[in-house]
Amino acid sequence: MLQSVNDALRSVKLHEILLRRNELRYLNNIDCDLLEDIIKLLEPFDEATRHLSTEQTPTLHLVLPTKATLLRGLSIVEGDSVVMKELKVKLAQAVELKFKIHQYHKLATAFSPSLRSFLRKTLLCQEYEEVINTLAALTETSGTEERETGCVEKSGSSPSSSSTKTTEVHNFFASCVVEEEREEDIGTMESKGRQLVLEYMTDSKWTRFQSLLDFWKERSDGLVPVAKRLLAIPATSTPSERSFSAAGRLIEERRSNLSPDNVDALLFLHSNI
Repeated sequence: MLQSVNDALRSVKLHEILLRRNELRYLNNIDCDLLEDIIKLLEPFDEATRHLSTEQTPTLHLVLPTKATLLRGLSIVEGDSVVMKELKVKLAQAVELKFKIHQYHKLATAFSPSLRSFLRKTLLCQEYEEVINTLAALTETSGTEERETGCVEKSGSSPSSSSTKTTEVHNFFASCVVEEEREEDIGTMESKGRQLVLEYMTDSKWTRFQSLLDFWKERSDGLVPVAKRLLAIPATSTPSERSFSAAGRLIEERRSNLSPDNVDALLFLHSNI
């Protein structure tokens, strides 16, 4: 809305219309520079909303880096006006209030190769250890046989030679992606589930993989079932609300006799056509 107002202000046609109506006074109290500053400040929120509301790709792992990215953009810098400083403080408070980080968000972030180091540096030692222990417990109870060799790649494919060019994490979250540092060898006294989790979390060769879905398709160890369950959880209710809106348009007065199976099939086609 603010962007449309800004575009209209810079349109010659708007001034001509208001001049003919003798209504140019309506533009007198608008601070164009402040308006542009506010639009620039709010742009990351618009982009974050789009990233967290997609339907065809995982989103739960992006909640924690989204919060960190938004808060980083709300840091007060030299040159900010009094109004911008106050607005940044209010927005930062709103982000802290609205973005409630659940354990599932942390676990999902751990399943993103590009965000593992970010998770380790963001969480407190106790919180990070809790994530490791939870993943180990879920892995050991997943009922999937673990392979002793760990990560197995399909023949002819590798992170560096894959033909897929899409990146796992969008540029919006680039500040949260850092190169992995090599860790010491994992001790043999740990349980198998914990060893598997620690090996994955400290393996630097997986820092930048082509896409999150392709990454977990390549793997075949005990972490895969846990990753599938967690990453299938949407970050927001937007996809569900879209489905309800589509269902409302589908089941109207003239199509009230559709069978449940046909409704399911039509909605499935609407989402996956």
